[in-house]
Amino acid sequence: MDTVLYIFSGLLLIAIILPLIRNDYWVFRIFEFPRYQKWWITGILMVATIVYLFYTNDVWMTRVFAGQMGIFVYLSYQIFPFTPFAPRHLKGNKDPEKPNIRFVVSNVYQYNRKHHKLIGEVTRFDSDVMVFVETDDWWKDRLKEALDEKFPNQILCPIDNTYGMLLFTKLPIKSYDLRYLIKDGIPSIRCVLEHECCDITFYAVHPEPPVPNENPRSTARDKELAKVAEEVRELDCPVVVAGDLNDVAWSYTTENFVEQSGLFDPRRGRGMYSTFHANYPLLRWPLDHVFCSSHFKLNRMRCLRNSGSDHLPIYVDLAVES
Repeated sequence: MDTVLYIFSGLLLIAIILPLIRNDYWVFRIFEFPRYQKWWITGILMVATIVYLFYTNDVWMTRVFAGQMGIFVYLSYQIFPFTPFAPRHLKGNKDPEKPNIRFVVSNVYQYNRKHHKLIGEVTRFDSDVMVFVETDDWWKDRLKEALDEKFPNQILCPIDNTYGMLLFTKLPIKSYDLRYLIKDGIPSIRCVLEHECCDITFYAVHPEPPVPNENPRSTARDKELAKVAEEVRELDCPVVVAGDLNDVAWSYTTENFVEQSGLFDPRRGRGMYSTFHANYPLLRWPLDHVFCSSHFKLNRMRCLRNSGSDHLPIYVDLAVES
């Protein structure tokens, strides 16, 4: 029993220390993702250690327990901003008469063929803007067939490398740029949407994840987010940035993005809203995001139901302040 507790406590300590090392190699970055899971594992280890100490007087195990308590407090401090008990980063809207704009962000999983299920789910709400990533020509054809009538304004970039991106909107598109900020084959969209009360600058992004089979380093992802943050910081108009960032809401990269861009994260003070992995609720973290400027307040935010992808779609309804 004591050996098992020592081993798992040691592994937990490694999983805590690695993300603190500011290295962009995937081994260091990937352990940022399961912060909530580490919190639960720490709690379970503490209970097991208390039971063990009840029957023994192991001095070293007492020290291990003290270390577990320190880790538990540290993780509690880290996840607190993403609980309903923390102050809300983006204020809620209290005026139902304010005009609004509604977004759906969905990573469809390119090899998913349950298009009817996904389309049925994302159209349950009367959205104004829909962004789909991991979309190839097959997905473009299915989504256009289903959405053309209600979403006539479109920016389509289907690619079969899991980085295709499609934008459908009911709002007039005043201008747009389809860009490759860091690498060829990894697009992002910047457009200006004509809302009834103001023009809204909208960014759709889907940078590379730091995983061995794609890119073992997070450099490209971090640079893309930093470039978008730099652009947004110079704007003095309503801005929304949305997409699958391949990064969790609490990583230092995302925190730096929020700080540098001046945007607000509607998750903070409300909950995790974890979207990946859709098929494993206990191994799920927030990878899909919608950030907005101070020109908005939140009406509603929710994760939608599993629709065949490895990501849950996310829906955000924002009230427009100006």
